[in-house]
Amino acid sequence: MALTEWTWLVAALGILVLAWWPVRLTIAHGAEYRFEAAYRRNADGVIVGAEPLLLRGTRPGAVLLLHGFNDSPQAVSSTATALHDAGWTVLAPLLPGHGRTLQAFARSGADEWIEAARHALAALQRDHEDVATCGLSMGGALALLLAGEDPSVRAVVAMAPYVQLSAPMRVLLALSPIAAAGAKYVAGGGQRSVHDPDAARAMISYRQSTPRLLRELAVVARRAKGALPDIRQPVLVIQSREDNRIPPRIAESAFQAIGSSDKTLAWRTGAGHVITVDYGHREVGQLASEWLSSRLA
Repeated sequence: MALTEWTWLVAALGILVLAWWPVRLTIAHGAEYRFEAAYRRNADGVIVGAEPLLLRGTRPGAVLLLHGFNDSPQAVSSTATALHDAGWTVLAPLLPGHGRTLQAFARSGADEWIEAARHALAALQRDHEDVATCGLSMGGALALLLAGEDPSVRAVVAMAPYVQLSAPMRVLLALSPIAAAGAKYVAGGGQRSVHDPDAARAMISYRQSTPRLLRELAVVARRAKGALPDIRQPVLVIQSREDNRIPPRIAESAFQAIGSSDKTLAWRTGAGHVITVDYGHREVGQLASEWLSSRLA
């Protein structure tokens, strides 16, 4: 192709982008407005029902419970209840950008999420000598990352931890710069992540993301994966065989990379990725509680 032809092609693409940009902004503003109108918010701007959870227990130990990408502590409230019923103090913080507005979510990123998890762990450790980390999806990755960084973490429960990217996700990441030019927000595929329709409707979730945020999620996954060999604490991984985001072979590969000699991979069936709200979520919480009972004071 001659230079002049390339010049015309680049110019044509530029014109198309400029013509589409106002449409892109209009679609994005519409999505932001609809999401804001769908939920009530408290004085801090947090969606009612998505607030941080702090349940004071009677046992010496405590559990840091971290929610996943795109959701809130509401998604792990069933697990929090099971752990608290066993006597532990449970803290489930609201990670930066989550549980608020789409604009706040779009501005957040991996470094903020990781630092918030570290800060919450330190807060629990000031009052409790024994602290375990626990989390769902990205929260599971953060729970593993914290254990790899801090040997004083007593144990880890990782529920569908997102520590390794599937092939479709890698394709999405490769295409994310192009997708960002076409749309500010992309669909999150939440319906396949929760099989129970009632639970899916009740879940407080953005149900969409931005191409940049997908890259930020990948940063958390890569850092957590890099920390797996350093983990020496007891680890329980709970994974659904029907997880739409984490194929079984990837879950098994990540589990094998964990350095601990006391590790268990517990398979579940009948649920999607968000096993803490889907069918069988009470059994997930009970399993986590029973496993921790011999590993956390």
